[in-house]
Amino acid sequence: MLPNFLIVGAARSGTTTVYSHLKDHPDVYLPVNKRPEPHFFFKSAEYAQGLGYYEERFFSAWRGQRAVGEASTSYLFGPDVPRRIRGSLPDARFICILRDPVERAFSNYWHTVKSGLETLSFDDAIVREAERKNEIAGTALGELAPFAYAERGLYHLQLSRWLEEFDRSQLKIVIFDDFVADPGGTLREIASFLDISPDGLPNRAVEVENRSVPEDQRMLPATREMLLETFSEDVTALGRLLGRDLGHWLRA
Repeated sequence: MLPNFLIVGAARSGTTTVYSHLKDHPDVYLPVNKRPEPHFFFKSAEYAQGLGYYEERFFSAWRGQRAVGEASTSYLFGPDVPRRIRGSLPDARFICILRDPVERAFSNYWHTVKSGLETLSFDDAIVREAERKNEIAGTALGELAPFAYAERGLYHLQLSRWLEEFDRSQLKIVIFDDFVADPGGTLREIASFLDISPDGLPNRAVEVENRSVPEDQRMLPATREMLLETFSEDVTALGRLLGRDLGHWLRA
């Protein structure tokens, strides 16, 4: 059994919360643990092992559930991922959660700090992002792009690659603000998108899980302004694509 839906990102945008609630639905199969994420279609070495390996490693415990999926938040970001998935899962559905890219970048940074990989300050990491990308280009670490805090927030650019390969109806795009405002309603929308009954969702409070930013940490205004400038054009284009005003993402 191969998946018929994927939670593709964005990283640090509530995917763990969505995963944990969908996993407890009786008509949904997801691997027991979200982490480590499969990243099968993102990591070239994993992808090279083939669909048989992917199926056996992540879906061998399937027991007839209607909706079968996994979550790899690298999928939205990876430039080769839509083409790879199109060749293997052309009819799959995709859940994509988009968060204010400035806040997402800050959360991503602190998550990387906690992993032990990041040693720079957030401000230095943003200033040196392109430089660090070039330094590790062509390496296994370079493929993972752990320091692409700003680049991962260019959602319109990333979604454009997906829409070249898949029909718009195959993507459920959720704005993180809407999820926070009405988590239960958003989860019911996702269940309907997957053609499963919203009544099967767990009857428990929905709280955003896997937070990463320490309570005492704040972004410097100059760094925020730099990021707002970086994201301005992409956010405007994304708003046009989705038919909604995302101008609040561009206010300091």
